[in-house]
Amino acid sequence: MSTIDTIKTECLAEGRGGSAERRAMSGTIPALFAWFGRAMLKRRTRMHLSELNNDLLDDIGVDPADARREIKRFFWD
Repeated sequence: MSTIDTIKTECLAEGRGGSAERRAMSGTIPALFAWFGRAMLKRRTRMHLSELNNDLLDDIGVDPADARREIKRFFWD
């Protein structure tokens, strides 16, 4: 264990590692950004799917009805 790890461990054990809210938020905010990034990726791919014609949908093995159903889904879904 390095010196900095020892100091962090001792500070956390003594309650000097910051507030519980701050420690909880340090994991929440990156998780929120990650979720938002995945949601926007789904939105973009669904927008691209909406631009494909029936021949291209057939090439990738997607039924047009399935494509329409996927396009109508919410971006967080």
